[in-house]
Amino acid sequence: MANRNTLLDRISTLEARPPWSVTMALLSIVAAFIANVAAVAFVQSWFGPRQTWLLLAWTIAALLIVIFVFQSRRSAAERAALRLQSPGVALPLLLVINIGFAMLLDLLSLGVTGEFLPMPELLVLAQAPDDAIAWLSAGLLMVIAQPAGEELIFRGIAQPIFRSALGAWPGLLLSAVAYGIFHLAVYTTGSLGNPQDPAVWYSLILPTLHGLVFALNRAATGSTRAAILAHAAFGVFAVLKAFIIL
Repeated sequence: MANRNTLLDRISTLEARPPWSVTMALLSIVAAFIANVAAVAFVQSWFGPRQTWLLLAWTIAALLIVIFVFQSRRSAAERAALRLQSPGVALPLLLVINIGFAMLLDLLSLGVTGEFLPMPELLVLAQAPDDAIAWLSAGLLMVIAQPAGEELIFRGIAQPIFRSALGAWPGLLLSAVAYGIFHLAVYTTGSLGNPQDPAVWYSLILPTLHGLVFALNRAATGSTRAAILAHAAFGVFAVLKAFIIL
């Protein structure tokens, strides 16, 4: 019980306010969205409309987001506020815990929707299930590029300022909801009709729950690197699941 209270105390404790505003955090999220739109337009204009090229486009976008974060946060104070230090938790333990969370949320998905589907980003693999390059691109996107780019934006920049402005738990929840909406806008065109619709679940609700797990990793450890590793663990599970299904 004491350990549980200590964990809750860590999650509820606010860190020092980062040297940027809520407006700048929101603009950073918009910049991440624009990077995805621009990367998709560029890749499809050069390589054609084949859907598997989206994996390359999203990977390029994530790398552009990483560059944007470090170019827009150049001072020592800003770099320190990104909290990229070691999470203080053994890497294997962190990965195992978060793969466990990924499995639990997947079981929840099965219970809610009655379907066992890949994450929206990986649905394009159904068009080329034997394309080794597409699978390599999927692995690069889900395990390396996407975790780094998205967590730098949502847990490195947005979450600490949201928590400073709104409070520990409201700010944490807002970062998760913003992450879910971002996924809906970037990776899917899901309808917001019936909340039991699998398209809505996988394109909005489930990413929000994933974002909540990543946000808790960030708050509990005080490290954005922990959120990146957690996201990478979810990516490993997502690719393995898609490989089994498709």
